[in-house]
Order: sequence, then C-alpha cells, then structure tokens
Amino acid sequence: MKLCKRYGLWLMAAALLLACAALLLVQSRPAAEQPSAALLAAAQGLDEMVIDARLHVENRSVSVTHTLKLVNRTGQPQDAAVLRTWPNAFQNMDTSPCAAEDALFDQYYPGGFSSGALVMAQALVNGQSVLYRYTDEAKTVLRVPVPGGWPENGTVELTLSYVIQVPQMAYRFGVWDEIWALGNAFAIPAVWENGAFRTDAYASVGDPFVSDCANYTVTVTVPKGYVCAGSASPVVHTADGQSVYAFYAPAARDFSLVISRRFETAQGMQDGVLVTACAATASQARRLLRCGQKALAAYNEAFGEYPYPSYTLSQVSFAHGGMEYPGLVMIATSLLAQSGRELEYAVAHETAHQWWYAVVGSDGWNQPWQDEALCEFSLLKYVQKYYGLSEREDLERSRMESSLRVTVPRGVTPGTPLDYFSSLSEYRLVVYDRGAACLCALDRTVPLDAFLRDYYQSYAFRRATREDFEEQLFRSTGEDLTPLLRDYLDTSILN
Repeated sequence: MKLCKRYGLWLMAAALLLACAALLLVQSRPAAEQPSAALLAAAQGLDEMVIDARLHVENRSVSVTHTLKLVNRTGQPQDAAVLRTWPNAFQNMDTSPCAAEDALFDQYYPGGFSSGALVMAQALVNGQSVLYRYTDEAKTVLRVPVPGGWPENGTVELTLSYVIQVPQMAYRFGVWDEIWALGNAFAIPAVWENGAFRTDAYASVGDPFVSDCANYTVTVTVPKGYVCAGSASPVVHTADGQSVYAFYAPAARDFSLVISRRFETAQGMQDGVLVTACAATASQARRLLRCGQKALAAYNEAFGEYPYPSYTLSQVSFAHGGMEYPGLVMIATSLLAQSGRELEYAVAHETAHQWWYAVVGSDGWNQPWQDEALCEFSLLKYVQKYYGLSEREDLERSRMESSLRVTVPRGVTPGTPLDYFSSLSEYRLVVYDRGAACLCALDRTVPLDAFLRDYYQSYAFRRATREDFEEQLFRSTGEDLTPLLRDYLDTSILN
C-alpha cells in the first residue's frame, strides 16, 4: 500500500509538471498566437504527448525521448498499449510503401533505395522497464505490455527512447535536397475501434493513418541556422550553440516537422491566425504565404472558424503535390517552380484538409473519399469564390466529370478501401475526382453549404464514420440522399 501511494503521488507530480510546461509555453506566446477558449476546451481530458527530439544531420537521424500519458478508453481492461511506428515500414524494399510501384520508384528514391526506421532503445511503463514486441512484419505495430494490467478509464504513462533513422528520399518522410520531412515519424497510439486496435498496413497509395486528437508538447533541437517548421508556431531560443524550437499543439491529430538550413520564411496574419511559409527563396515563401492566407479566408467563411492559432506551409522534396498534417502542410518543390494556378490549387486542396482530416477526422483507410473528395469539392468552392462560377464549372468538367468516362481496372469505387487500388493514378482518379463528382451531384440536388457547416461543427476533434456523414446529411438537408450517395460511392463504373 505504501508503494502504491508513493507511486500515485509520483504520477500526480509528473502530470503537474507536464501541465505547467504546456501552460508556460502557451503563456510565452504573443496574444495573437494564444489558443482559443474553444481549442483549450477541446484539449481537456485528451492524451498527452511530450516529445524531446534532437536532429543529427551527420548520420541522418533524430534521437527522441517520448512520454505518452494515455487513458484506456476502450471500455474494457487491457494488458498492453498498442502504438503505430510508421517509419519502420521503410526498413526494406519488401515493406516500403514507396517501393511498390515501379513507375514511381525513381521519383521517391532519386539516389536509389535508402532505409528508414524507428529503432527502439527502451520502453518504461509507469517507470518500470518492459519488454515490448512488434506484431506485424513491417514492425509498424508496437505492443507495450502494462504490468499489473490497464483498467478501463485508467491512466498509464509510457516513456519511450528511440532513434528515427531518416531515409534519403523525396517523400513526406525522408531527407532530400537538404530538406528534412518528418511526416508520421513519431510513435502514435493505435486507434481502438470495433473491439480491437487498428493495425492497418502502410499502404502504397493514399494516407493510411487513422488517429485521435491528443495534446502535443514538442521540443526540437537542431543545429544553429536550421529552420524548423511544425504543427504549431514555435518559441525559439539558443542553447549550447544549437537552436531549440518549443511547440505546443493542443487537440492535434498528429505532429509533423519540416527542417532545413535552406529555408527563408514569410509571415502574415489571416483572420487572427498566424500564417508562416517556409521555402528555399524569400519570393517563393511570400507566394506560398499568399496562397495559404487566401485558402484560410475562403474556408473560414464557408465552413467555420479554423481553430488553431497558427498555420504553416512548408516546401518539401516531394514526388506529388502536397501532404497535410494538423496545422502544417507540405508542398512539393516542383509546384513552387510553376507559374499559373497549380500551386494555388494544391495549397487550397491541402488547406481544406485542416477542416476535413485535422479537425473532422475520418477513416483514411476504409473511406478515403471522406476527406479527399471533400477537399476537392472544397477546392471548387474556393475557385468559385475567387474566380467565378465559370471557372468552377471548367474545373469540375476537367476533373470530376471527365473521371466518370475513364475505364478503371478492376472496377474499384470511391467507397472502397486503400488496398483495392493498384496505382496512385487510379486512386486519385477514383477517390479524389469521382468522389468529388458524387458531392457535386449531391450539391445540385440540395446545396451542401449548410450541411458542411453543420458537419464541421458536429464532429470537430472527433472521427466521423460514413454513417455519421450520411446521418448529418439527412439532418441538415431534410432529404434522404443515401441512394444517390451509394450510387456514386459503391457502384463500379466499367466503361
């Protein structure tokens, strides 16, 4: 009993220290960057992630001490916590999602295959060392036992020590051209759903990540002269000749970083949000900033207020257009070099993910249309706002309507899971374009403006299922649109 009491006091002290650290970080920010009352309310009771990371340029690694304070919300006792360690998928050619499609291999690995990993050194559970194990071939599912069991609604504290080995590749996770992209790099709790922890593989197409919101307190130490962009606005200081970036991201679905010594930055305010853009040149950073501000303005008006105090856009060496994370989007170098509206439209799509993914979560593995198609539909609203109805109709014809006339191998549909798709081009055609065509058909039947605002408000900081989407659609429109929705999402089109 004495040991239990002493341990309980230690846990309370640790929790108090974490809370104080987060509070000090919030209070050190300018008033414009303070989290809103609504965001702080959403953060109450969430799991806590405290990450202390250090970049080692010389050996392409990041050393991490990661403390996770988790609550058992499964509704039943557990004997272990389950985490996702996504970097391990990049250890070899057999498991790497970027080695599956030969046509894209050279774009992902311009210098040939390069290995990445999350190498565990130690796991402590409530201060006690434990023997962890992986339960899948790719080592992306990490099972950490909880000595004595983990009761329903009980709290457990995991302290992990690991090293992220960053591959040389042009991707959302990798370093290329002196730009470090650390997307889905840190360990993250697996989602509990339908009586089990989700253990989906790292698919070669789409974004196979399903996560719940948590509060992130992140410290990143980088060599002096390096700029660190993250899923929140940092407080920066110098220690021992290094730059230390401190971030606090409440109610965030994940935390991502982009780091480079090449970056120039541009900043501006939009609707009370601090917008930061990082790129290789000052002119590119300013251009990226303007695109981000325009997109925030459009979607704040259309869907509801962006809830975070900051938004960051960063250049990455990437084979595709962009990639979304809470409070941060990655934009490909190739887009920054193009004239025309390609960059603007890519930023508008990725920014829409702040509403449809970061705030309103969904199942990116089984129902990827629920964020990707919504973001393409959101792009149409963006285009109409700034360039008029005629431009919107042209884009709808060229992307959405044309996709319905293309033969798709195997007859996959927008409503099928990621592992049904044989290529990235097939995935984009079906999920993005045909999925958005479905939403356009709905919008022509009953305008979706009110529904989208209701959907955003109802499921903010939660995960919405397809059934939730359909039920909200009925509540907002008063119409049973399920037959039309299913016709587009579940019917194979074999031209």
